[in-house]
Amino acid sequence: MNAAQKTIQNAELVLIQRGIYIATTFLFAFFIPRLMGPSRYGQFALLYSLSFMFTMLSDFGVIQVMGRYIPQLRLGGEIENSKKLLNSFLMLTLSSGTLAAVLYFFVTHLWLKDIHVLSLLTMAAAVLIRSSTNPLFSFFLGLNQAARWGSRDVLSRLLSIPLLIFFFNLGGLPGACLGVLLTEGFILILGVGWGRHYLSWPHMRLDFHFLYPYLQFGLFFFISHLTSTAIQQGGGVLIRILNPDYTQVSYFELAQKIFLTASFAYPQFSLSFAPHMTVLLKKGKTDILQQWTEQLLKWLTVAGVGMMFTFLFLGEDMVRLILGKDYQPVAINLLPLSVSFFFLALSNVSNLLTLIYEKPKVALHGSLLRLAVFWGFGFLSISFWGSFGGCLALLLASILSAGYLTWRTQTYLPYSLKRSMAALGSGVFFLPLIFFKSSLPVNIFLFGLFLTGYIMVLFLFRIITWPEVRTLGQTITSGITRS
Repeated sequence: MNAAQKTIQNAELVLIQRGIYIATTFLFAFFIPRLMGPSRYGQFALLYSLSFMFTMLSDFGVIQVMGRYIPQLRLGGEIENSKKLLNSFLMLTLSSGTLAAVLYFFVTHLWLKDIHVLSLLTMAAAVLIRSSTNPLFSFFLGLNQAARWGSRDVLSRLLSIPLLIFFFNLGGLPGACLGVLLTEGFILILGVGWGRHYLSWPHMRLDFHFLYPYLQFGLFFFISHLTSTAIQQGGGVLIRILNPDYTQVSYFELAQKIFLTASFAYPQFSLSFAPHMTVLLKKGKTDILQQWTEQLLKWLTVAGVGMMFTFLFLGEDMVRLILGKDYQPVAINLLPLSVSFFFLALSNVSNLLTLIYEKPKVALHGSLLRLAVFWGFGFLSISFWGSFGGCLALLLASILSAGYLTWRTQTYLPYSLKRSMAALGSGVFFLPLIFFKSSLPVNIFLFGLFLTGYIMVLFLFRIITWPEVRTLGQTITSGITRS
């Protein structure tokens, strides 16, 4: 199996994993919010989001470092250096993760006095374990094993559902936090098992002289990840600062969770192309790299249009059936988020190119712009409209950030937006169908009508061609057969 086939096969497996992840998210949404209730779920969601924010203090851009340098080291036969890179990062994140866990407990204990201290201690321990897990799974991405890299989120969600249900019924919110801790422990053990051949005690030490160039490269991605996390996980924090009602936190967190679940395949699917596209650039094949970029953007746009119409046609019904009538405001929050999918495609392709071309400052500036717009506009919009205002702030931040990133990345790879814009325009043609929304059966029929019509338009105007689909299918089939 050549590098291109393996890359596409990995991308296909990542998509399958995302499908499983989406399915398990529906199970999570059906059981956990109903079990906890809006107020208690708001507390849990806030603690969980804060744990991710503090985990990011140990990120150091490790995904980009591993995705960028491990293929290069292995291509040059520097296997020992690749092991040294992994083990050095493991020791670094273990140290920083300990500090992040202590800081998490200190901040939450001072701020959230209405939440039991056992919950805070347990989530602080989860911060430490999750920080130590990051380098292991990021290393798999560098090995062009994107399926293993992406399995972390899927397995975490699969395991967390029964643990959360069991321990919440046993011990309330502290029990639910214990379920999170046990899940993170299992994922760490799995990562150690998969990567055991690359673990080395002699290399497991803090060698800052060795790490310096990698930390320097990852610095801007690190800050970019911090800003992205402040947006993705900080919305509930911002709402809690402005509004003491935990139900508003739960409405926003659930809407954002649905959106992030539907869109989480974007960065993972895009990054699974990083090793192969990096090699193309190193070999000077920029024309082929441009073709891959345009194809990737087109397919992400097609997927985004499909997700947008899924939210528009079925979002209200899904919220009522899955979450229950107590969470109906979540459906309203999904409306502005549904428009974000096209801009998400632009942002993810641009971020991939900043990695390949080693332009971390561009990624950082895009993230800072997004953060500034979200928190700046969010203070105003949340004050007036609560959780819905938070979703409006997310949409505006996504639009401005995507525009900036696309403009900057096109200066060093002049890829065309023509086919992706055609894919978007073909979907907009079906927007009038929304005015016929009614009962669930009618809405399902309208969505099916859109989906059928959209696919026909894509092929009719040759935005997508049968040879493209056939070549992709043959490559994936060949990759699966040879594996």
